[in-house]
Amino acid sequence: MKKRFSIFWNVALSQLVVVIIAETVIMALAYATVSNHTYEHCYGDIEKYAHVIEDAVSKYDLDDAQQAQQCSEELSRLCLSLDAPYIYVIEVDEAQQSEKYLAIGFGEDATNEAKKTRYTGVVVTGKLKPQMFEALKNENTPKTTRVNNKFGNSLICYKKLHTDPTNTRLVGVEKTISDVVKDLNSSFALVFGLTLFFMVTIILSFSYAVYRIVSKPAREISTKMNRFVSERKEASEKIEEKGSLEFSRMAAAYNSMTNEINRYIEDIESLNREKHIREAELNIAKNIQLGLLAPDDFDNRYVNIEAYMLPAKEVGGDMYDYQVLENGEICFAVADVSGKGVSASLFMARAITLLKIYLKLGMTPAKTAEAFNNTLCENNPKKLFITAFVAKYNPETKKLTYTNVGHNPPYLISDKLITLEGAHGMAAGIFPDITYEQEEITLKADDALFVYTDGVNEAQNKDGELLTTKRLEQILAEHIDGNKKAIIKDVLKAVNDFANGALQSDDITMLTLVVDNCYGKILNLKSEVEQLTQINEVIDAIPDLSFDDKWNLKLMAEEIFVNICSYSYPGSVGDVTFKVEASDRVEITFEDSGVEYDPTKNLLDIETYDHNHTVGGLGKFITFNTADDFEYRYENGKNILKLIKNIS
Repeated sequence: MKKRFSIFWNVALSQLVVVIIAETVIMALAYATVSNHTYEHCYGDIEKYAHVIEDAVSKYDLDDAQQAQQCSEELSRLCLSLDAPYIYVIEVDEAQQSEKYLAIGFGEDATNEAKKTRYTGVVVTGKLKPQMFEALKNENTPKTTRVNNKFGNSLICYKKLHTDPTNTRLVGVEKTISDVVKDLNSSFALVFGLTLFFMVTIILSFSYAVYRIVSKPAREISTKMNRFVSERKEASEKIEEKGSLEFSRMAAAYNSMTNEINRYIEDIESLNREKHIREAELNIAKNIQLGLLAPDDFDNRYVNIEAYMLPAKEVGGDMYDYQVLENGEICFAVADVSGKGVSASLFMARAITLLKIYLKLGMTPAKTAEAFNNTLCENNPKKLFITAFVAKYNPETKKLTYTNVGHNPPYLISDKLITLEGAHGMAAGIFPDITYEQEEITLKADDALFVYTDGVNEAQNKDGELLTTKRLEQILAEHIDGNKKAIIKDVLKAVNDFANGALQSDDITMLTLVVDNCYGKILNLKSEVEQLTQINEVIDAIPDLSFDDKWNLKLMAEEIFVNICSYSYPGSVGDVTFKVEASDRVEITFEDSGVEYDPTKNLLDIETYDHNHTVGGLGKFITFNTADDFEYRYENGKNILKLIKNIS
């Protein structure tokens, strides 16, 4: 959470910034004014000194060494009386850019370095100051400049010596101003500090007074709001509307707000209770509805059935069912109720119950549709109707008999994609006593029948576009030479990719019936005895197999697998592939890359077997005598053993 300052500090800091800026500007202007006045006063003093010094020097003949020395002594006395570090008479040579000291006096502040470099008779070269030439041109007007060099921060005043016949001699006086500047800065720093202190004190006092006036009602409102957030009704007592106009209005707004929020929350809680009850009821209805459907997959030696249903809402109006009759025939149906939601799901529940009953009676698809339609018409106050595809498959003759009750024509995926458009009648539940036709086709191994509802081909994307029947046929055509058992998965993926997150517009239901040659499974195992459990589970899952047949298959598989684990990979663990195929017989195949070994050779002669003295061989004897046929070959570095068992 972002840290925030109180009203006191917000007011104090904002005023303090303004005051500091204002005082800084005012003090800067005052400092500039006073410093300029101070420098002007110093300029006036030093120029007065120059006139006095000129009169004192005029009585000496500076070309005379003795008088020049006397002049220097006089200048030193003047330095002490005028508090000047240096007073001198120089002769300026403009051509050589040099100055010659004719006489010089030193005060108390004169440095030793200056005394060594500036003395009577010395010539100093370097760039001359412009003020020197200005002073030579103006006989009665001194020229002053400010310098800051190795001899200090000083004012230098040049005055032409009026007794000089050569017009090249100047009187110079230097006045140190470092102390003046230092005193000036100290005085202004003290004034600035005292002013700032008093202003800060006044600001803090004013801010605290404002804080006291504003803080109390604001804290009260803030405390009430915090309590309301955490405790709501328990802390929603009203705030007394008093104090200044602004806080009175704020208190009134708070009281109105808490009333509205409490009323709003009560409404939401009521709606949520109703919603949760409704969701719970719909969830129960959904579970009941799904419980009415057959399992979504079924497998035996003759067919593989897979089904899928996804309601557009919590409950839907689609359904599917399949049953295996006592004579081995397989009856199945897919249906779609008009509308969606609760009313459609209730109608669907009634319809699926009727279909289950009529299919189980073993009636033909046409007779099933007629009885189904008449029963629905007897009591249908909402005038709902249902489309359906009803069919029966005989595994022995491979005949598929079907009728279409106003439903989407299904597809047969065989050597080509075939649309089953025949036997198409009116939807059920509208008019009683309708006669339905039926047709019959013969299926062959690996043929697949795909039945669906219009939630598939009419699936929509976010732009409202439909998947279309044409696109569905393209997807199904891709499975003509492909995996027929992956049809539902691939169609569903295509629907989801096309919708791209758009809301589902209709219930989606699909069912496939694939004609199987046989049941088949493949396991990739390690040569470890513990993995024998997986082999036994696969054998137990073979459909339509007696207990004795499964027992014999597991007995043979155990003997071969244990031998592979023990002898094929000496001192290591290798790969073993186990394959089972079941139709009118069961074939078990083992493959391993271990040591070449043919277990079908040197089998035990049971007539000469001595169980007291012969070690091993009995398990192989039982295995290969239980099998109806067997085959071994060593191929591409692999041991391949196939065991065949006819089904009793």
